[in-house]
Amino acid sequence: MARIAIVGDSTSVAGFRPLGFAVFPVQRAQDARELWSELAGGRYGVVFVTEPVYSAIEDLVAEVIGQPIPAVTVIPGAGSAGGVGGAKINRAIERALGTSMLIREEEA
Repeated sequence: MARIAIVGDSTSVAGFRPLGFAVFPVQRAQDARELWSELAGGRYGVVFVTEPVYSAIEDLVAEVIGQPIPAVTVIPGAGSAGGVGGAKINRAIERALGTSMLIREEEA
């Protein structure tokens, strides 16, 4: 059975262990490159990566993007504004619809 993994800084990934995730804390985002063969090798069906980690392994993720597993999802890290994940969603919407969708936050 494929499992779920998460890789990122220790603060961002700490709360996922009790949920049954395989947790891979890294001190430097670049350290995730060394883990990638294990993460993408078929043992994990879903791999969550924090934005700083994604920035360091984007080229490696691109190599598996067309494969059924692992599904790679970018999540904001602790203290992150969420820019990379939001940009990926906007690109996917644009590809699906053929046009850009501006999403505005409503004023409170």
